[in-house]
Amino acid sequence: MHSEARWLHAARLFAAVCFLLLAALMVLKLALMFIKGGETAWFFWRSHGIYAGHPLKYFIVGCGAWLVGWILLRLRRNTARDWAHFAGKLVMLAFSIALPLVVCEVGLRAYLISQREFNSLDRLKTAFRAGKKPSVNTTHPLSEIIRPSDDPQIVYDLQPDLEMDFGHHRVHINHLGLRADKDYPLARAPHSLRIVGIGDSGMFGWDVEQDEPYLTVLERNLNQHLAGVVCEVMNFAVPGYNTQLESETLRRKALAYQPDIVIVGWCENDFDLPFFMLEKANFHRRDVSYVLRLIFRRQLFLREWTGVRFTERRDFNQDALLQGIKDGVEESGVRRALQNMLQMSREHHFHLLLFGPLGPEIRQLCRETGVEMFNTRHEIAAGKYPANFGVHFMHPAPAGHRVLAEYLERDLAARGWLQPREP
Repeated sequence: MHSEARWLHAARLFAAVCFLLLAALMVLKLALMFIKGGETAWFFWRSHGIYAGHPLKYFIVGCGAWLVGWILLRLRRNTARDWAHFAGKLVMLAFSIALPLVVCEVGLRAYLISQREFNSLDRLKTAFRAGKKPSVNTTHPLSEIIRPSDDPQIVYDLQPDLEMDFGHHRVHINHLGLRADKDYPLARAPHSLRIVGIGDSGMFGWDVEQDEPYLTVLERNLNQHLAGVVCEVMNFAVPGYNTQLESETLRRKALAYQPDIVIVGWCENDFDLPFFMLEKANFHRRDVSYVLRLIFRRQLFLREWTGVRFTERRDFNQDALLQGIKDGVEESGVRRALQNMLQMSREHHFHLLLFGPLGPEIRQLCRETGVEMFNTRHEIAAGKYPANFGVHFMHPAPAGHRVLAEYLERDLAARGWLQPREP
């Protein structure tokens, strides 16, 4: 019997040590996450090591393991009164941990909410201007060439003065934030023709060289064909824009250059939200602890710290978007944008043309609003050019861009719009 008791004691001691070691491992994992500020892995030999990535689970398992180990060690020594004292200490320990966390959580939320109300967008811009590019939680390459706009209604635009290889093609963004190798003066030259293009990735020239987008080709062709006329074709297109952002770009940027013609590049996804948006952080959420994010998910916390962040269209909370951005989608938003651009054309005396592969919905909107249109699907037969030209694709190949420039020039000439104007 004495031997059985000794074996039972040894088994209990072994189990207690195992549980305490498990508790120590959980403490180590929490410490690694605290130091790293997020998920981490500590390798001590080849691919073997310790992975840390679930702080709440580690905390609960660690506390449970420590409690079981301690009980096993003290099982035969403690009286009922000792266990009552022990339970009281546990309650006090839990309270002493929970109360500071709750106070910190309430205080941190109050601070974050107050900061968001008055300077979150300014902080995002300031960080960018200081060389600290705001983080974009996306794998999309577009994040490499954009920046937050000074105007929240435009949301984002291209980084000015940028020269880089982008998708194996050279991209140069001039001082104005346009894809061009030169800067355009605000004042017009004598006997000049100025065309402005507003659109998205198709007009910008996605996956083509710097001199291959159809607006660049159009400028080159016009300067060859219109003798004695200074032809400037300014490409204000930004990948991921919709018609509403294009309308705002025209109003807030392009009008200052006194265009004679404005070309709106159409793509079927222009009925949707823009590709990136500014999303206000919601610090009233009850399913998130910002104290725990600060300790164990630091990068995520710092992204939300700005109060406004870039969010990809595939990962956004629509309720957090600016109301004006939400109003710019679907038929009602596109109709409003077309009406606004048409009103600008009348007030500032320029011709307006919607250009691209137009489906039945956008053609109907053009008829309703009175906006002139050029439907490439109708004017350029499907089998007329090789399929790899991508003439009707949202991202044409270089040969497709040349075809589009040719048809666009021909149409503008037929309308009698290629008339130079004195400044």
